[in-house]
Amino acid sequence: MRYDFSMRVLAIFFVCFSLSGCGDVYRYLSSGSVGWAINKEIRHKGQTEVVISRLTDFSWNELVVFGAYTRQIEVCNRLQLSDATCQDKISDEPNNDGLQLLVFLRNKKIVHTELHLGWYGNFQVDDTVTLTPQTAVFLVEKKGKLYSGEDNLVLRLKQ
Repeated sequence: MRYDFSMRVLAIFFVCFSLSGCGDVYRYLSSGSVGWAINKEIRHKGQTEVVISRLTDFSWNELVVFGAYTRQIEVCNRLQLSDATCQDKISDEPNNDGLQLLVFLRNKKIVHTELHLGWYGNFQVDDTVTLTPQTAVFLVEKKGKLYSGEDNLVLRLKQ
């Protein structure tokens, strides 16, 4: 009898979960290692400065941050990628207000891309700017509240 009840509760949970939050779950699951590291630094540790090079476990010498709704073709044009490389390397698009695309390069070749959740800290940098490990340093600022009631954290480039 207890087993049947537990199975029903579990089934109801999965149905409710799948109907209410598939998009949110997808975004959280699609976030990468850099986003998780930023989240840890600013949401859990309360850091007010983020040095991106300290949060990566791969070698890179350029970073470009693309804003919400940037289409694949725009990313590829900005990075001067061939059609084949573009199709192979740029598969995700930041297709809502809460997402940005981080593209890390090493010697003009893509070494890492990931969708970045604005909840982890919303980058305030234009995609015409190419950052280096030395210049990809951001100050964390609180700018209002999110719909969840938590602080909206903005990552502003340190000058």
